[in-house]
Amino acid sequence: MAFFDFLHIFTDLFNAAEKAWKKLEPTVQDALLDGSGIINVISQNLEATPDELFELIQKKFPNISKQKLAEGLNKVSDGFKLSQDIETPDLLTTVKNLQTYFSGLHGKFWESATSIAAQVLSTIFSPDDTPFGKISTLIEFVYRKKIKK
Repeated sequence: MAFFDFLHIFTDLFNAAEKAWKKLEPTVQDALLDGSGIINVISQNLEATPDELFELIQKKFPNISKQKLAEGLNKVSDGFKLSQDIETPDLLTTVKNLQTYFSGLHGKFWESATSIAAQVLSTIFSPDDTPFGKISTLIEFVYRKKIKK
């Protein structure tokens, strides 16, 4: 019986997250969907060339400009210290660096790294006054219920 009580906790958390999601400003919802979705595209296409990956991202996220994508992914890459030898890497180099980094991770480490990357990118895409707590609290809900579905 205790096992089912334990599972009930997750149901309650996701129900609360869904209620919070419905109250979010549309710009924050978009930031969460775009940030989480772009990281998902990268992490699910580790064998694609950076050019192919960029095309996939453009098709799925047409309202994210190349400049905004490059700025956001560069900040994610900087956070993971992936471009230390390059002062200002171009978008395709940054994408390749992220692919290489994610491909070397497995299990919980892969999940943690992609979650952190999605949180950072979503934060960058969100309005400046958005509290980080909104992003970090809802990132798992967005991935499980909106992106991965």
